[in-house]
Amino acid sequence: MVTVYTSTYAFHVDLEKLSDSSEYFRALSQSSMRETTERLVHLDHVPAAVFHNLLEFTFWQRFQVAQEDLGAHIQVGSYLQARPFISRCLSALTDCLSPENCRSYLDLAQEICCTEMRDTVYQYLSRRLLELPHLTRSLGAAVEADLIRLRSQGSRQLCALRKENLVSGSAEEDALRQLYSLVGSDEDGDWRGVTALPFTADKWSFTVAVLYNYLYLIGGYRHRAKKGYQFKMASFRYNPFTHTWVPTAPLIKHRRHFSTAVCDGSIFAVGGWYLDSLVAPDSSTSLYTAVERYDPWVDSWAFVASLPLNDFSFTMSLSHDVPLTAALGHYVYVVGTIQRTGETLVLQYDARRSWAELLPTLTRADANIPSLYFLGTTDRLHVIGGNNSENVVTSFCVESQRWGAVRSLEKVALVGQSSVLGSDAYIPAVERNSIMRLNLPSLSAHSLPPLPVSTNYEALFHLYF
Repeated sequence: MVTVYTSTYAFHVDLEKLSDSSEYFRALSQSSMRETTERLVHLDHVPAAVFHNLLEFTFWQRFQVAQEDLGAHIQVGSYLQARPFISRCLSALTDCLSPENCRSYLDLAQEICCTEMRDTVYQYLSRRLLELPHLTRSLGAAVEADLIRLRSQGSRQLCALRKENLVSGSAEEDALRQLYSLVGSDEDGDWRGVTALPFTADKWSFTVAVLYNYLYLIGGYRHRAKKGYQFKMASFRYNPFTHTWVPTAPLIKHRRHFSTAVCDGSIFAVGGWYLDSLVAPDSSTSLYTAVERYDPWVDSWAFVASLPLNDFSFTMSLSHDVPLTAALGHYVYVVGTIQRTGETLVLQYDARRSWAELLPTLTRADANIPSLYFLGTTDRLHVIGGNNSENVVTSFCVESQRWGAVRSLEKVALVGQSSVLGSDAYIPAVERNSIMRLNLPSLSAHSLPPLPVSTNYEALFHLYF
């Protein structure tokens, strides 16, 4: 036994038992210091009530600490290096953190050099990164980068939602307004509903983007107006950590079937045509050249350099967004076709400057790709298109500005918005009523378990939960 003198009270405790839960007392028990030989330990700066609660938890697993006293208990636990007690206090702290108190707890963590407490507050702020911009942006660029990195931890799952619905009165209507995630492996996992989409409508048209592990749903939906129906522009942001939707600023242009690319902490909206009805495009339908950039910290869209479409045409289609767009490094890339020659051309946009053409083009003699279906990135750009007899796959290395080999793929109708993870592309395959996982190096294809709804025009993306 040893006697521990605190601020106002002396405790007689089992030193061996206390050593199991405190590095401070363990080191003391193994030393030849005077406190050990005399069996007296002076902790006059430690409040008696706090030390009593530490002993209650250590010996009897009783935890009765008021919320307003957590800081003092964590401070004592950190000083005594009582890891189990600190963990229990931090668990309680997690439940009571709020926008009003998290900054004071963070300041205390830095004052007492308690990295566990700091990390607990960081986790809270990271899960609410864009909900609390006045806090998260006030901590400096290095901390902000850490908070963003923390949002890419957890269970990563493939997700899907119906990005456009053209038919009203469907028996699947409620099921179509769901966000689904694939739980388990690509071979035998189950698609489960995660959340309902944040609107009530029978017809809608959206494009998705994932930024900082937030899902952005950008577009519009049909609603009843004074004279019939009209489309309302709307955007929403979903946080998979808190399972909440919030409305965000809508696009400046009324766009349908536009592409998005996430680059340098912004979302770029490229192309598309006027969203007024859900009829098919015709010869009079014109593509938007205006490009918009979204700043998530201030929730606003702004125009940036427009697409240089003096000599280009894009196949207007209901099967995919137009033009196909992707991001790699600090650049946004667009794949299109030169109207006069039928050549496939890559446009590069420096998020800090303007558009530029990348040469050489891919000539019609090199590859017959009248229709483009997919543009994705790994360490290079991957392009999938097709003609009447087959699908065609090729790649473009932006560093060497060279096209890769042109390879054939079984003719499959590829629609919707795809996702790339590692060296695999996940693409909706409407003819197979499934999601196809295509390994880009080998072109081996595998069908995932079927969605709970018929595959039509889905958006695929990955989120951490």
